[in-house]
Amino acid sequence: MAFPRVLLVVPLFTTSILGLYFLIQNAPPTDNQCRIKMAIPKSMAELMELNLCLRKHYENNYLYMLLLFSTVYIIKQAFCIPGSVLLNLIAGSLFGSVFGLFLVCTLSSIGVSACYLLSKVCGVETFLMNYFPSALTSSKTTVGNLVKNNEHQLWYLLLVLRIIPITPNWLLNLLAPVFSIPLWTFTYTTFFGLMPYNYICCQSGETLSSINSLEEIFTLKTTLQLTSIAVVMVVVKVASKFCKINT
Repeated sequence: MAFPRVLLVVPLFTTSILGLYFLIQNAPPTDNQCRIKMAIPKSMAELMELNLCLRKHYENNYLYMLLLFSTVYIIKQAFCIPGSVLLNLIAGSLFGSVFGLFLVCTLSSIGVSACYLLSKVCGVETFLMNYFPSALTSSKTTVGNLVKNNEHQLWYLLLVLRIIPITPNWLLNLLAPVFSIPLWTFTYTTFFGLMPYNYICCQSGETLSSINSLEEIFTLKTTLQLTSIAVVMVVVKVASKFCKINT
């Protein structure tokens, strides 16, 4: 019996987590001996505690903090782990909304590219063909024709999918190579498509150290910003009706 390639994700994920653990355990010392915990915050208090600890490391060793944050973000994206909003808030708090936005957009693009390549290496298409042959064949025919007949505006379609969450991002990341979507197009549309969402999170993160609850993040200013993003989404959706799509 052939070894199912999809199981390659286990050693790859394990190696990534061990590398992250090694990086955290070898963090440069801080004045108050703050130790970073390998755990996802489950409350606002835990998020604030983590942010305070990370800020101490940021002030003590900027390059280490940049390396650690980048590593966590890429692993999260590559292996479809939830938690983008928390990392985006922390990015805004540590690096500011401008550089934080550029950083998370770049890391998002790198991470989804890694997920794209993992999907190919680990044989996600073969796995789906073995267990869901009819559904995959039908989907490949439909989506494949859509991609082939709209190569000139594929970037636009992918951008709409990123801005308007019609499908979960993790599912899009895994299935992109299955439907022969070019990696480069997939990467740069991720960078720009996730920018509105990342911007709101990063800007909110700038005030993370001074808030006491999540409700304080959604001020009138951020509410208006979120509303403007929603308006953009509607405009893009309406505009797509005027963009001829060949099926």
